[in-house]
Amino acid sequence: MAMPVPDDVAADILRRRTPWLSLIDGRALLLPHLLPHSVHGVVINYIDHGRPHLFSRPQSGSGGGEIEIDGNLSSPSVPKGDRDWWHVIDHCDGLLLCAVDWGRKLCVHNPATRRWTTLPPAVPGVAGEYLVFNPAVSPHYEVFLIPGLPKNPPSDDDDDDDDDDDDDDDDEIYWKMEWPPSPYKVEVFSSRTGWWEEREFVREKDGETTTMVDDMKPWKVPFGGPRRGYSVFWKGALYVHCPMSIVEVLLNKYQVIRTPINIPDNSYEKPYLGKSKMGVSLGFIHKWQLSVWILRESAGQMEWTLNYQHDLRPFANQVASIDLFGDQINGPWILEEDNTDMRENKDHEWDSDNDDFLAIEAEDEGRDFSYFDILGFHPYKEVVFLERTFRTAAYHLNSSRIQYLGYSRPKCYYRNYTNGIYESFLYTPCMIGELNGDYRQSSSKHLKK
Repeated sequence: MAMPVPDDVAADILRRRTPWLSLIDGRALLLPHLLPHSVHGVVINYIDHGRPHLFSRPQSGSGGGEIEIDGNLSSPSVPKGDRDWWHVIDHCDGLLLCAVDWGRKLCVHNPATRRWTTLPPAVPGVAGEYLVFNPAVSPHYEVFLIPGLPKNPPSDDDDDDDDDDDDDDDDEIYWKMEWPPSPYKVEVFSSRTGWWEEREFVREKDGETTTMVDDMKPWKVPFGGPRRGYSVFWKGALYVHCPMSIVEVLLNKYQVIRTPINIPDNSYEKPYLGKSKMGVSLGFIHKWQLSVWILRESAGQMEWTLNYQHDLRPFANQVASIDLFGDQINGPWILEEDNTDMRENKDHEWDSDNDDFLAIEAEDEGRDFSYFDILGFHPYKEVVFLERTFRTAAYHLNSSRIQYLGYSRPKCYYRNYTNGIYESFLYTPCMIGELNGDYRQSSSKHLKK
């Protein structure tokens, strides 16, 4: 039986009900817990490996109000068969977009809540799938399927010289075709509606410098080299990295922004488009020189500003000198794997300001220096995460100091000359996100054109 409430107390509760609801609806009280302002680790896809792994500081497992992350990325709500040969495609503010069942299905996963959602079948022939999510605004998310390049018209096999000339003309027309076109038709999935719909985006400015099919040739070989399709969701706009440009999609318009360097000329380097403390950032390492550009708007134009440029040679050799077969290879971060013996560490939040920086010694000029690849930017600090043959470190851009984090190679990863990291995503946990189960049950009527 309910306890009686005095009239004056009941009246006071009713008076406070509206502001209480407004405060809760605005999630002002919930945001510090549901949207922690921290980096938990790095989600990594490996070349020729059947699943991704989370590389992070071990969790204490002692409760205490901390979010316990599904570090194995193995929610029991996902059918076992769907976890056969899968990888992470994109990450946005705590949600992971995954390709499961050998890439035949798309899923969205929240490691903090251990929930998955399987999306309806998508339209084939895309060049990239990208996740858009802002938990501070809405619990709903969207998935964008960016169209791939148009098919090259077939060549005539006839030996006639005139036909050969025609084929050459057709090839030239194809490679000089403007891409992306305007309007740019993109399939978008919304968790609010539960179906795909086609949206058209028009070029924002007439007469601007555009890219052609010839500029996008690396997209024709999706697994032939380093990842080039990272994205950033920043201030309501989606930025997608193409080989020579960044495509910004906002509302019903888009614009093409040239990269500050000619990346296709550097086919073995791995450029990284990410969200840093400064905003949309592009990192690139060439001949041990780290360059970081920030995308800014000036007088209505989007321009790249070179904010950092550092020589990484002494740092790369210091990290490379860590003994691969000794205890020195271990660090404060580890990979969570099945049957992993997790070490107790109550302070599972990474302390970027402690004193465990590597001592850098002067190097001989003639030494063959090792290389680094970029794993990602810290979204809240001026830090870039680097990797050299699975030895992983955090490099502080302002102080030019480096912290060794640990060895990011899975124990279950078979040894082969092709071993390496294919792509990586800085993971920031979030307790918000509408993951409503399996959307495929009604996919036939929800797939719109």
